[in-house]
Amino acid sequence: MDQVQILKGPASINFGLVAPGGMVNLVTKRPEAESFARASMTYGSYSLKEGTFDLNYSPNNSEKGAFRLNGRISDQDDPTDYVYFKNFYISPSYNFDLGDNTDLSVIASYQHREYIRQQGLPVIGTLKDNPNGPIDRSLYIGDPNFGKYEADVYRTGYTFKHTFDNGWNFNQNFAVQKTEMDGKAVFARTGSNFWAKDKQGEIDYTTISRRNNSRHQVIDNLSFAIDNRLNKQFDLYGMQHDINIGVDAFQEKSDYTNDKYDIGDLNIYNPVYGQNVTLKQNARDINRLKYLGLYLRDRIQLNDQLLLSLSGRQDWAQTQTTSLVTGNASKQSDNAFTGSASVMYTLNDIVAPYVSYATSFTPNSGTDVNSNPFKPEKGKQVEVGMKLQSPDQRIQGAIAWYDLKRQNVLVTDTANSGYKVQRGEQLTRGIETELSAEILEGLKLTAAYTYTIDAEISKDANASNVGKALDNIPEHAYSLSARYKFDPSSKLGWYVGGGFRGETYKTVDGLDVHVPGYTVFDTEAGYDAERWGAQLAIRNLFDKDYYAGALNENLVTLGNPRQINFTVKFNY
Repeated sequence: MDQVQILKGPASINFGLVAPGGMVNLVTKRPEAESFARASMTYGSYSLKEGTFDLNYSPNNSEKGAFRLNGRISDQDDPTDYVYFKNFYISPSYNFDLGDNTDLSVIASYQHREYIRQQGLPVIGTLKDNPNGPIDRSLYIGDPNFGKYEADVYRTGYTFKHTFDNGWNFNQNFAVQKTEMDGKAVFARTGSNFWAKDKQGEIDYTTISRRNNSRHQVIDNLSFAIDNRLNKQFDLYGMQHDINIGVDAFQEKSDYTNDKYDIGDLNIYNPVYGQNVTLKQNARDINRLKYLGLYLRDRIQLNDQLLLSLSGRQDWAQTQTTSLVTGNASKQSDNAFTGSASVMYTLNDIVAPYVSYATSFTPNSGTDVNSNPFKPEKGKQVEVGMKLQSPDQRIQGAIAWYDLKRQNVLVTDTANSGYKVQRGEQLTRGIETELSAEILEGLKLTAAYTYTIDAEISKDANASNVGKALDNIPEHAYSLSARYKFDPSSKLGWYVGGGFRGETYKTVDGLDVHVPGYTVFDTEAGYDAERWGAQLAIRNLFDKDYYAGALNENLVTLGNPRQINFTVKFNY
C-alpha cells in the first residue's frame, strides 16, 4: 500500500455504503514520474523475516506511460505456540498515455495469506486466580492439526479520468475481486459450558470443553464495484462551488461453508493435540448482495471564512441468502436516503471551528443461526469540533466532540461460533484530540487522546441488553511519540524516536472483572544515506505483559510482547 488514510466522520457519500464514524482507505501504489528501484529486508523477534520491493519505470519522466511493480513477502511465528503468519503480496500497475486531458491507470494485485490464529486464554488463570496455578501465556487452546487458514485474494481494476474543455471532469473507478478462503479452527465452548466437568460432575478448572464447536469454513467470493462521477469547480454569485454528481453500483456473490465438527476437551496444563475430529453438521449458504446508489455533493466557499458542505445519497439494495443444505431462502429489498451537512468557519489563521451531521445506510447480507435475514444497518453522527494550525504550519491539531448512533449492528454470536446477531442500537459518545508539532528544529511530537463518555447498547428487542457497555472500548486511550532528526536541513542522517501508548480498563458483556489497562513504550533509531538506510525499532520496550481485550466472558486476548525489528533498505 502507498498509504493508509484514516478518514474521520461519515464517508458514505464518496465511498459507497460504509458506517458513520469513519473508515480506513487503503491507497494502492501507482506509477510515478521518476524511475526508481527500492527494496528492504527486515529481521525481528519471533523469527520475523520480511522482504519488500518497489520498482517504477518511467521512460518519459512522466506519470503517463509509467509502469510500477511492488511486492511483499513475510513469515513470522508468534508468542503463542503453533501460531504463525505468512503473507505474499504483489501488485503491477500501468498508466496509459492517452493525451493531456485523459488519464487511465490499470492496477492488479494478488495476495496469499496462511496462518493459524490465536484463540485467547481462559479468564480463570489469567485475570482471575486458578486453583491449579497460572496458565502459560504461550498456551494454544485450539488444535494445530485443525487450525490452519489459507486465503487468496485476486483483484484488478482501473481508474479513468477525462477533463472536458468546459471544465467538467469525468472519473470512473472499476474493480473486480475474487476471494478464496479455506480455514479450520477449534473453538472452546461458551458461557457456562466453557469448563469441562470431571467424572463426578464437578469443575476443577483444568480442562476446557470444545464439544461440537469446531469449524471448517470455506468462502468463495466474487464482487464487482463501479463508481462514475462528474466533478466541476466554478463560481456562482460570488461563491466557489466544488460539485460532485455520481452513480455507483456493487454486486457480490459469496459461497460460504461453515461445517460444524466435534473434538475432545483440552487440559490447559497438559495439552494433548492431534485429537480426532468428527463432522456433526453441514452448513452452506449462497449470499448475494446488489446495490445501486446516486449521490450529489457540493462544497461551497461562501466567503473567505465560511465553508459549507452539503451532500445527499439515495441507495437501493437487495440481499438474498439460500441454504444449499435445507433449501431455505430469504430475500429482502431495502432503500434509504442519507445525507450530510457541515459548516466550518475560519476565525483567523489559527482556529477554525466546525459542526457536522450525517446519516448512513449499509445492507447486511447473510442470516443468523435461525436463518433470519439481517436488517440493514443505519447510522447517525453529530460532530462539533475545532481545527488548529499555527501560521507557520509547524503546529497542527484538532479537537472534536462526537455523538454516534448505529442501529442493527452485527456482532459475534457468542453462543454459535461462525454466526452473528444484531443489536438494536449502539450509542458512542466522546471527545477526540490530535496534535502534531515541530516544537524545535528537527524535533517533532505527535499526540492523540480519546475520552469515551458513553459506549453502550441504547435500544434492543431484548430489554436486558439495554444499558450494557460495548465490548472492549476503553474510557481513555492515549499516545505520545517524538522523533528527533540530528540534521533537520537534510533528508539524510541519523534520527531517534520514542513514545508510549495505552488504554484504561475495558469491560466485556458477561465478564465480572475488568480487562486491565496498560501503557507500553516504543523506541526507534536509524540512519538514512543517499542509497541505503537502516533502522532498529522496538515495540513494548520493557516487555510488559498485558491483555488487549476479551473475546467473551471466558477468554482474553494477549497483548503483543516486546518486538525487536532491524530493517535495511536500499534505494536506486
